[in-house]
Amino acid sequence: PLTPVPLVSILGNGNVGIGTTVPSAKLQVAGIMTSTMTSVTIAASATAFAETSNVVKVTGDAGGNTVATITGGISGQVLTLIFVDALVTITDTSATTANTVNLSAAFTSSADDTITLVFDGNKWFETARSVN
Repeated sequence: PLTPVPLVSILGNGNVGIGTTVPSAKLQVAGIMTSTMTSVTIAASATAFAETSNVVKVTGDAGGNTVATITGGISGQVLTLIFVDALVTITDTSATTANTVNLSAAFTSSADDTITLVFDGNKWFETARSVN
């Protein structure tokens, strides 16, 4: 008999492979994205960045950054940002503008702080923050 070949495999290390043993894809299941942690360095004077994972390590520009939008979200996605430095501020907005962030109050990072957000398909909402 023929041996079935898995179309999606989750490897022992948590990586996902589709039709191959080389993990090279993200898996999206009902709005949940699983992938490895990624890093982003926000460019000078940038007010937005695109998330590429559900956990992102964020480094600011030496001149400081004030982030107003985060793009690339999937409805229902939970995003945790881990900050490397004290150079990033995320503005709080209650506007319905796409990809904006609705916080309990403006967030200014320091090294090892985290903030967790959820995306409703239009904008991000704070669910938790930790000053470490």
